[in-house]
Amino acid sequence: MLDVLIVGGGPHALTLATLLTHPNHPIPPLDGAILDGIQLSTAKPRPSRTKSKKRSAAKPEVHELANVEQVPCPPLQLRVMDAYGQWTCLWESQFRALNIPHLRSHTLVHTDPLNKRALQEFVVGSGRENELHGLSERVYIQDENAFFNDNRLGKRDKQLLNSSGTGHQRGLCFSLPGTQLSVDFFREQVRKYNLDSVLIKGTVDRIVPVLSGKEVLYFRVLTQSGDTLEAKRVVVATGPTRSQMANIPAWVSAVGENYPEETLQHTVQLMHHLALLRWQQRAESPTQEHNYPAPPGPPSVCRPGQKLMVIGGGLTSAHIVSMALQQGASHVTWLMRKHLQLKQFDVGDVESLIGRYSHVEHGIKMDGLAFLRQFYNERSLHKRLAMIRQARKGGAVTPEAYAQLQPYITTGQLTIKAYCQVSQAEWCYQGQMWRLALSGGDHWTGDKIWLATGCKLDVSQDPLLSDTMKAFPIQVIDGWPCVSENLQWDPGCPLYLMGQYAALQIGPHAVNLAGGQAASLRIAKDIISQHSGMKQSNTAPRTTQKARTDDYIMNMHGLMWL
Repeated sequence: MLDVLIVGGGPHALTLATLLTHPNHPIPPLDGAILDGIQLSTAKPRPSRTKSKKRSAAKPEVHELANVEQVPCPPLQLRVMDAYGQWTCLWESQFRALNIPHLRSHTLVHTDPLNKRALQEFVVGSGRENELHGLSERVYIQDENAFFNDNRLGKRDKQLLNSSGTGHQRGLCFSLPGTQLSVDFFREQVRKYNLDSVLIKGTVDRIVPVLSGKEVLYFRVLTQSGDTLEAKRVVVATGPTRSQMANIPAWVSAVGENYPEETLQHTVQLMHHLALLRWQQRAESPTQEHNYPAPPGPPSVCRPGQKLMVIGGGLTSAHIVSMALQQGASHVTWLMRKHLQLKQFDVGDVESLIGRYSHVEHGIKMDGLAFLRQFYNERSLHKRLAMIRQARKGGAVTPEAYAQLQPYITTGQLTIKAYCQVSQAEWCYQGQMWRLALSGGDHWTGDKIWLATGCKLDVSQDPLLSDTMKAFPIQVIDGWPCVSENLQWDPGCPLYLMGQYAALQIGPHAVNLAGGQAASLRIAKDIISQHSGMKQSNTAPRTTQKARTDDYIMNMHGLMWL
């Protein structure tokens, strides 16, 4: 029987697997407010008022696993099950499918929890500094459709960047890694920690808790191939990109006429299609270990001369629009429910690179450290959800991606329809085209529709979690599960959730790489404590809410939001 089964092989699972395969490895702190000579923040976490001036002496050890390192942990029987049998395959497929040039997160944020400077060292050691994408200090965009605060850094923060560290160090920290660079870094991490040895190919169909009274003895995990695994603990790290969870607008199911499948597609299908091709290519052309065949290039999203509609307001929709125009679309209509929001990162902006988010957006002043402290101290999960929605504010497009589209807007090849939705759709069989009625009375006819509407988050509708939900009903708020602080489903049910499902505990950055780091630390701490036979009271003497809040903020110090 396995001690732990992780479902999913993405970046979050990679981070957690690294911790669990090296349970006795010390977790390095973030060196206070200084990393590689760069001052990340002038603000320091406020010390807890609970008894302890001893915290200052122990400050270098403030991280989530510090308390479990005191007792050696025996090796864990761990397996990671991924549908494609390859680490971060779906991520790489997403990069290829959408022709994404670089990540949205900087080099301080990555998947190696045992070395804070791992990505920087990889870049320098392999001589690939030219694959880092720098952020310009200002981007000027004048457009009635777009909302953007172009004053990226305040005077005080600019002085910090100008006075701290060398230009080379600043370039390493405050740059965005290219996608191929990131994929190669993932592979190097897999090789370094021998993580291919725990990865198995398979698609989980059901996770069935086997009970003894009101507690789980173990989980019986059933796969699509008919295999069965048994595990004492299960971690669900599948992410929000499973094809069956694609967010399909209601008007699609109301289309009466049968239409060719290729004329109406969701972007999730595109990512999984390329991932499947990549797996088939690898199976047909086996190579030596860690020597992967070249993946296919960007796919075709349209034929030359076609008229397209792209629905959605996030970065994925911008990539589809750009690819369609580059591949010869005669015209693209970009439809979105709200205004076009321009933002460098999912949550926050360039201010967060120095560990402190403080600027005025739409009249609201936000400060990252203060926000996190307020979030972790907030006891009402309903209020936490409101804070998450306020911080993320829906899909957003980077200023650089939007700037690439502006010439097409000028020539009339791209039309943006903000505050607009489809009210009715009809496939005209005779003319082989779509005819849509839009809110506000407008109409559109064209050849192809791309849905870049993301995936729906509703834990109560997730087939992977249905058996656990029946055995252990928990509170769900608008689809968001109310898991415990250590991301466990229920005290008697050792099933853990990562990614967006963990947002009510981790914060608005839960789905991002930094959120994966934070979630991995919490889950690994809990699992290693149990596996070492240690009781929580003995291994975590600093259990007050303020102390835990300080720990959580310290884990995110310098990495916030990204």
